[in-house]
Amino acid sequence: MKKFSFSIFNIGSIILITIIILLILFPFNLINMEQAQRIAKWKSTYEKLKYSFELVKLHEGCLIPTEKEVGKIITEEYILQRFAPYFNVKSNNIILNPYKFGYRKMNGSPVIKSSQYYFDKFIEQKDSVLIGIKQNSVKKINKNQPLYYMFVDINGIKKPNRIGQDIFIISIFRDNIKALGEDRIHSILKTNCSPIGNGLYCSEYYLLGGRF
Repeated sequence: MKKFSFSIFNIGSIILITIIILLILFPFNLINMEQAQRIAKWKSTYEKLKYSFELVKLHEGCLIPTEKEVGKIITEEYILQRFAPYFNVKSNNIILNPYKFGYRKMNGSPVIKSSQYYFDKFIEQKDSVLIGIKQNSVKKINKNQPLYYMFVDINGIKKPNRIGQDIFIISIFRDNIKALGEDRIHSILKTNCSPIGNGLYCSEYYLLGGRF
């Protein structure tokens, strides 16, 4: 009888420990599953945007025109509205600062206003993807540097609002686009797209099959 009681106690302990382990692991599995879904959406969104940019280039001759070509000063608002007809947007109207509490880098640090990757002008697609535009702040841009950067929030203003999780960056050149980080080696991409990194290169890292 004593042996039987001892066995029941052991079984109960094993079940209890198993339940505790599952409760600990479940949130992490849920987070990984949510991020896997976001990565899949980023990949499909990027492919759609690539196609849209091909249409822009086909119809307009280039992605980013010169001021001489259009006869006016090129502004971020102008570029956004130039892209709008090709991006299935809800409205051509520019949205200013829709993030009430701002957005952050992957490592949790805030994106400050003086940063190259701080965006405050957006248009919204019909599937709620939020697109922003920012001119490259480098004074003299060579042919290997982008003219503009594009911000893509795949789920709009919904959380987590973090670069590398639901926010991704595209480099826009005069005639083509590239995911930010396209010119970096794999080890740098992996480190940047980690809890200690700012997440900027996740845009390219995930397209190459990297995982969170």
